[in-house]
Parts: sequence; C-alpha cells; structure tokens
Amino acid sequence: MSTDDDYPNAFSYDTFDECAENAEKIWILKNAIALGEDSTWFGPPGCGKSALLLDMAFHIANRRYHWQWHEFMYNEEDPSREPRATVYFASERANLTHNRMGAYKTRYNPVPLPIAVVSETINLLDPACADQVVNTVLKFEGYTGCRVGLIIIDTFAKAIAAGNGDEDKALHQNMAATTLKRIHDRIDVHIATIGHTGKNAAAGERGSNARLGHVDLAVQVAEKGKVRTATVVKANDQPEGLIAAFQMEEVTVRRKWEDGTDREPYTTSILAPYDPDIFKREARPAVSKPTTGKQARALDALTRAIAERGQDGAVHLEFWKEELTRDGLIKRNDSNPRATFSRIRKSVQHLIEEPDDGQVRLKPEPGQIPSCPVPA
Repeated sequence: MSTDDDYPNAFSYDTFDECAENAEKIWILKNAIALGEDSTWFGPPGCGKSALLLDMAFHIANRRYHWQWHEFMYNEEDPSREPRATVYFASERANLTHNRMGAYKTRYNPVPLPIAVVSETINLLDPACADQVVNTVLKFEGYTGCRVGLIIIDTFAKAIAAGNGDEDKALHQNMAATTLKRIHDRIDVHIATIGHTGKNAAAGERGSNARLGHVDLAVQVAEKGKVRTATVVKANDQPEGLIAAFQMEEVTVRRKWEDGTDREPYTTSILAPYDPDIFKREARPAVSKPTTGKQARALDALTRAIAERGQDGAVHLEFWKEELTRDGLIKRNDSNPRATFSRIRKSVQHLIEEPDDGQVRLKPEPGQIPSCPVPA
C-alpha cells in the first residue's frame, strides 16, 4: 500500500465523507458574518459603509448579544464561538476611524476593547502582504489574549492601487483575491472589504466583476434621506435582502490632557443605537401599484400584518384577515366574512404569494430582492 511519503508534492484534500461531516458554517453574527469567508460592503461616498462596519466591530468586541437584529454567536462552552477581536486596516481616512473610536468610548464608556486600527497602506498585489496581515493579527492576539475574528480593509480599491493595480482589471482583482486566500489558509477569520459604486449605483460595485465572483457575501449600502440601508445582493448560503437599517448620530468628544486641562473637543458621526422600527419599515416588501383603491388598502393591511406579526416576510392568513377587518374592508357584521375575504384575496392574487402552509406574502417586483426575516 502506498503512503504519503510516496507523493511528497501532492496537495492535501478532503474526501467526500470528510466534506459532508465537516460542512458547518461558524457564524460570528448569525446570517451576517461567518468565519472563513470574504464579504464586500459597497456604496456611494458618504453612505455610511465604514461607520457600519466599525459599529459591527464594536458590538462584536464588546460582547453585545446582537448587532442590528443579528444574534452574536457567543458560547462559553465552545471556544470556536468566543468573542472575537477586529483588526481594521484604514488605508482611507484613518483619522476619522480614530475619531469614531473616541465617540464610542464617549457614548458607552466600555472597558478597553480588542479593536486595532492600522493606518499604514497595505498592498494586496504583493504576495508578502499576506504574511504582514497574518503577523499583525497574531501580534494583536498576543497583546489582547483574544482571537481575531474580523479583518476590515478600507478600502479594497486603495489596497489594489497601492501595488499600481487597477480595480477594473480582472487580473489585479484575482491577484488581490489570492492574497486574501493566503490569509485564510493561515488564520480563521472573516475578511470584510469596503468598496464603492460608480456613477450608476444600480450597476453594483465599481470595478471588474471578478470581485463579485470571489466574495461569499456582497452588501450594497444606500442612503434614503436620514435612513441608511444595507442590502445583501449576493450570498452563497444565507438570505438575501435587507441586513441592516440605521441612522447616523453626531457625538461630541471631550477629553483632557494629563495635567487635567481640557483638550479641544471634536464632533463626529457614528451609528445611532439600533431602532427595530426603522428596520421593520425598510424591510416591508414593495409591490406593484394596484389598479383600485380597495386593492391598495388590502395590500397596505397585509404590509402592516407582516411588519407587526410576520416572520421571514410572510404572515398567517388569519392575521391578514384581522387587519382587513380593522380597516373596514371586511365589515364586522358581514354575514359571510369568509367569502368576502376570498374575494379580496382573488382580487390581488397577482400581487401576493400563498405557500401551502397557510402563510401569505407580497410578491417582490421584478428585480427586487426579497426581504430578510424581520425581527420581532
């Protein structure tokens, strides 16, 4: 029988049974961030991409049990799911990242948190960069005693340009992706990169689409007035749709010198505390414009029922019926409310979906991404 020594240059591999046995996804934040994966968070300038990821890092490091509505997978009996540190490579606006750290300390006054900010520029086109990133992570783990679970690269385009690369070139995108793969080969982390949209935000992330082919998760961040949204537009094996909805909040930071005199205060913006009502409003699926006023009222009633009592973007038919009764579309003295309800459902059947489990949901418009589960 042959042994491993007979094939000294062979690659290691996992068999069919080994793959099936080890097929487990280890979440840091459930349905958001998993170990061993890459994600891209992109949008136009000023939409809150960097602030959103820094807020995520703060919640993970502070051992908070939820970020937005995503459960933090903390389990004292399972060391693979312990609280994780973050290393933030701020190749763009490092001073702003530092200032935001001060804002979190002012608002929450937490214990020292395992978050490190690297202000030096990294070059993802240089194969040696993988060693630099890994050694930085290991050094910080030794300093804090906490394992790093999240690496943030802000921005991916700057990390390519540092090597005289072009984000529009598939070759350079793939070279950078190879560097990320080398990092994953050595440490068990999630790598989140920040990117930009072009002039046409609907076209997705700026640059070669080789980027989208590499990542496990792609999230588009957008600004709608005061509300910012983060929507999963590509995912390998988790729900697509709304992942976060948030607003920004100004925080004034006041500090003192060692001799007790006041330092110059500064003001910066970080994410306002999570508001589930904002998420619920943004998570309501859009529908095609109805043809009659009664159809509009019926669909509004369904939207309210989903937002208030639904799960996974759907609600039981009885809850919709109750909402229709409250709205007056089904009269309380109706001699046959079941028949009236049936007529209403039939009038909007082209705008709703009814699975076999007694649930009902709104049909997304063509091209619209179905919503993520709405928190209770």
